[in-house]
Amino acid sequence: MRYPPDHKARARAALLRAGTQSMKVSGFHGIGVDGLAAAADVTSGAFYSNFANKEAMLQAIIDASLGEPFLSDAEQGSKSERREKLNSFVAEYLSVYHIDHPADGCVMPTLSADVARSGTATRQTYERKIAELAQRVAELLDGADRERRAWSIVALLVGAVSIARAMPDTGPRASVLDDTRETIDRLISPGKSAGKQRN
Repeated sequence: MRYPPDHKARARAALLRAGTQSMKVSGFHGIGVDGLAAAADVTSGAFYSNFANKEAMLQAIIDASLGEPFLSDAEQGSKSERREKLNSFVAEYLSVYHIDHPADGCVMPTLSADVARSGTATRQTYERKIAELAQRVAELLDGADRERRAWSIVALLVGAVSIARAMPDTGPRASVLDDTRETIDRLISPGKSAGKQRN
């Protein structure tokens, strides 16, 4: 049977989409090659014709997905417009929807620990992408210590989502998200007054 010229590229794209969603929900070890292939509606043979192994797919997922969609749009518009995009990114990241729907969210809260246990190439890809994210955030900040504040923002985002997802009760989860948002707001705008204190 002859396949169209773009068959392999389409199979790879389908595998990346399905693999990204599956791993964000189940983690690297929560699904095997056969499950990834089935989720993409391709054969296991098609998987191995596109990726040497499951870790190669993880590396490709990190390369394609980390920091998105913020990174793809980070250089469009004026600085004030891009700052507003950063604020929107933070708000969406720290939303209840993001906590409850990992398949639609960022790869970092779910897959960072898996990357830490991966080989050098995958970790280098992660380092490059997260450094690019921090740099893009830093470019939108004013005042001193922009790089330090940008790294703090990235770390707070990922950490808050990871912690909130591990909590069963909505009240404490909301506190984590709200308090983190206030802290990040002050890192973005250092002169901004602190939010209303809780009793």
